[in-house]
Amino acid sequence: MEMAVSNRKTPYYLIHKTQFEKNCMEVEKNFHEAWGGKFLCGYSIKTNHQREMVRLAKERGWLAEVVSDDEYNYAKSLGFGDHEMICNGPVKGKMMEKVLQEKQYLNLDHLQEVDRLCMLCQKSVCNLDDLKIGLRINFDLERLCPGETTAGKRVSRFGINYENGDLKKAILMLQRHKIPIAGLHMHTSTKSRSIAVFRALSQMACKVAEEYGLDLDFVDIGGGFFGGQRLPGKPTMSEYAHVITHELKKTFDAGKVTLIAEPGASVIATAIDYVTGVDNIRDVRGERIVTLDGTMLHINPFMAERKPVYTVENAGGEQVEVQHICGCTCMENDRFDTLYSEKELRLDSKIVFHHAGAYTMSFNSHFIIEPPEVYIL
Repeated sequence: MEMAVSNRKTPYYLIHKTQFEKNCMEVEKNFHEAWGGKFLCGYSIKTNHQREMVRLAKERGWLAEVVSDDEYNYAKSLGFGDHEMICNGPVKGKMMEKVLQEKQYLNLDHLQEVDRLCMLCQKSVCNLDDLKIGLRINFDLERLCPGETTAGKRVSRFGINYENGDLKKAILMLQRHKIPIAGLHMHTSTKSRSIAVFRALSQMACKVAEEYGLDLDFVDIGGGFFGGQRLPGKPTMSEYAHVITHELKKTFDAGKVTLIAEPGASVIATAIDYVTGVDNIRDVRGERIVTLDGTMLHINPFMAERKPVYTVENAGGEQVEVQHICGCTCMENDRFDTLYSEKELRLDSKIVFHHAGAYTMSFNSHFIIEPPEVYIL
């Protein structure tokens, strides 16, 4: 990846188009080869809504994955037309009516949405056979993969539950209204992003289809993959593709059923750097405080405990025992990292934080400083 251009006013984001395209190709190649049938990708607008990123995905033939009216309208403004969106999320607003005319993929998230769709179909003049209606499945994944789900011991709040009979109610309701169930949406947020998770999701898709005799057009496996870099002990995109398709092929014909994935952070995160410069330096009780002109909110909006990946430009030759790298806001916990026995940061030093593309720009606010500029290489 190219290094940052040093003469720009910091802080700023730097999009590396080549890296983004490489990440996308990694997903496409492995899933196309493993599935052997039709495979589609949805670009996650919520993960990064920057226009150039969305445009690059659209040029690759990716659909827009949207989760609200606002995202739906934004995708429309960027040229996504009929059959070019995946509509997800727990609150769909007016986009549900639009789906009936535009034949987008629509994954229903709860029973009230199922009931609403049935009423809309009764009132609207539309060809029901053209609809691409999916059901998002909620089931006890934590039981199958202990400690791996984001919800943990709490029940997940997304999707139509299998265990309590809601899924059966949804299926019967749609069948009663002669609305074809075209697909299943299996996306579930996890902490581990492990192979075991995607094996369990794929097996559940097979179980539901077999139990209810569903003749599906698509299976949307969702996202939540590692990607963009090789990490020791973490799955590769090839391994994800293999385990998912291996399980799905036990029930589904790859020649008839479209496989859909919604990779977000796995293609976006490593394609964007955040560049910030040193504003001031002070020594406090034997420790050095280095304050940057950017903030950790721009790379880690939830201020989660994690070690950032970065490189330093224009460091000095001397080593300093302790250097706390801090942000420009008035919050004590706006701290990026601490350097121990590293080269001295100077007033002309810049720090390039890597893998800064996922859920960063989307959460930028006007808190204390304006959102950073965005540049493209």
